[in-house]
Amino acid sequence: MVLAVVGLVGGFLDQAEAGELKGPGRFCGYSPIIDLLPGETITTLEGGVHAGKFRWEGPFGSLEVSGIGWASRPPGRIVVAQSGTRPALFAQRRTDGRYVVAIWNGAHAAAYFSSDSPFTPDQIRAIGRVALYQEGETPEGCNLRTIFAWD
Repeated sequence: MVLAVVGLVGGFLDQAEAGELKGPGRFCGYSPIIDLLPGETITTLEGGVHAGKFRWEGPFGSLEVSGIGWASRPPGRIVVAQSGTRPALFAQRRTDGRYVVAIWNGAHAAAYFSSDSPFTPDQIRAIGRVALYQEGETPEGCNLRTIFAWD
């Protein structure tokens, strides 16, 4: 199993190296959707049939992101309710020595953001820009995305 990265080049999908995922552009991971700003980068880490993991870096610092396209409600307390396309934001917690913040679309899509240090206000604002999609949905406008492929 391989998590491939593709970019839209001249109207055609073209496989890209992880180091080439630089903003600006709409990145559709599995299942986070991030409109990357200039200076932000994505480095893919691993993937599977229902989920994928990547590193998101920018002026806010570095976050490891685990996206799940077929998820249940994350544990913990919701601090910002889900509304429209904005996912619910869960309170920061500490798990296995790392700080974790989760978002959830109220159905089957979730993403977990983790860091070695407590989250900064800039990191929480960056997480607030993330939308989610779940299995069976096809997000629009993705010029950078991860896809699952058997290799």
